[in-house]
Amino acid sequence: MPLKICLTHDVDRIRKTFQYFTHDVRNLKLGKLRTLFNGERPYWQLERLMELEESYGVRSTFFFLHETLPFKPFSPANWKLSLGRYSLLEPEVKRIIRKLDAGGWEIGVHGSFNSYKNIKLLIDEKSILEDVLGKKVTGIRQHYLNLNIPETWILQREAGFEYDASYGKKRGIGYRNNRYIPFTDETSGMYVIPLALMECYLFSEAKNDPEKAWSLTKSLMDEAEQNNAVFTVLWHQRMFNEEEFTGYAEVYRRIIAEGKQREANFVRCGDIYDEALPKTRTLAR
Repeated sequence: MPLKICLTHDVDRIRKTFQYFTHDVRNLKLGKLRTLFNGERPYWQLERLMELEESYGVRSTFFFLHETLPFKPFSPANWKLSLGRYSLLEPEVKRIIRKLDAGGWEIGVHGSFNSYKNIKLLIDEKSILEDVLGKKVTGIRQHYLNLNIPETWILQREAGFEYDASYGKKRGIGYRNNRYIPFTDETSGMYVIPLALMECYLFSEAKNDPEKAWSLTKSLMDEAEQNNAVFTVLWHQRMFNEEEFTGYAEVYRRIIAEGKQREANFVRCGDIYDEALPKTRTLAR
């Protein structure tokens, strides 16, 4: 069977804020401060990503975040969760979501930090995104891959989600517990699409060497192909800011190019779920 590649993107933040100080000032990379004043948007990158995928004739799944966690100024650990966030109701965010949807990309919910244990947050975030899209949303991936198993899946099902794409390693690359194949959790009835590769952990293991990162990626693609797995990858759109994340965009491009060379099937998360739908309905009876 040909390799299946599922490209996904978590849109955590669309604007750079505190990172100017925690990343640039702290590391004495003061030249990067120019985008704070000249109107550039180093973390937006959405159109660039669309153009790349369009050039190869592939489509992906975007998970959009609607974080409402209160800001705690005296808790630095809270800053990366509550600062620089965006709302699904911002006009430009609504525009890009609708543009992606119209172009054949899939849109899902990126569940906020505490939503994995809060049914109200799950329902609210799903409803807001559905209002923006004007149609039903079926999929979710939790922020930071937060999961209580099976409790989170039970809550997601109660909120009306049909598949979850959060099942992956939180520190490292590869398949969690060697679960290669999407599966239906027996307790909750949730359809689960395992995650194989997240770019930040990939580059961490590669010591920020793009060639080493590509070597690790290609080996993981081989493993997926040998095990008839879905090779699901997560690339945050802000990582296409080449100045700050050198080599990340090129490794992503090479994944697509390699997949094309192997005659892989490129699928969105929703495509995987739709293909399994008759089976999942049978299991749910």
